[in-house]
Amino acid sequence: MTSTFSRRRIARHRDTPPATLAALATDLDITVRRYVATNPNTPVSTRVALATALDIRYVREKVAANPYTPPEILAALADDIWDVRWFLAGNPNTPPPTLAALGADPATSIRRHVATNPNTPADTLTALGTDPGYDPEVYWHVARNPNTPDTVLRALSQNPDTDIATAAANQRIQRLHHYANTLPEPDRGHAHLLIDTGFTGWPDQLAGLLTNQRTITHIHTRSIRPQQHVPSTIT
Repeated sequence: MTSTFSRRRIARHRDTPPATLAALATDLDITVRRYVATNPNTPVSTRVALATALDIRYVREKVAANPYTPPEILAALADDIWDVRWFLAGNPNTPPPTLAALGADPATSIRRHVATNPNTPADTLTALGTDPGYDPEVYWHVARNPNTPDTVLRALSQNPDTDIATAAANQRIQRLHHYANTLPEPDRGHAHLLIDTGFTGWPDQLAGLLTNQRTITHIHTRSIRPQQHVPSTIT
């Protein structure tokens, strides 16, 4: 009979075949089952069963925190205890609908974690960024999230809390440079120059400014273009 130590080693090894891991999922040793639950080679159906059936909180926390855990397993943990939900809220592989539900969690610490997640949908970030409960740390994380809509970011940039306003301003600058990088030359260079010299607007305003500059430059160029010389008629 294989020793407990050997079974544990097999259960956590990345090259263990899925069929072997499925068989070890019913092992009497909880540590073996824990390794099976967190092994990325374990069949999805087996991991779902383990994640929802194991009564050991530590195992479910490990599953919820693992970025390689399939989304369907993470979604099955959405109604678990606080500790599990907290890890789930910060997992970048947690599906958006689950994050949307966690965004309304009564625990502020979980809502904070949702606000940091790059997979959190824009409408959830909008709700968190305008939360009438006003948790400064939630607002701060929303201001730093690249998925936060510009309308919310603009409001946060006017927040009386300087940390929140600064985070929103930094995110605005990142977005301006990102937008500038999508432009063809010479607009790209002009845009980066405007940003680096203190442009305080938003991408849509930058686009309008560049359009106006092109129009002004075009008119100016035409106005200074040398007139074609027409020889006078000698009579």
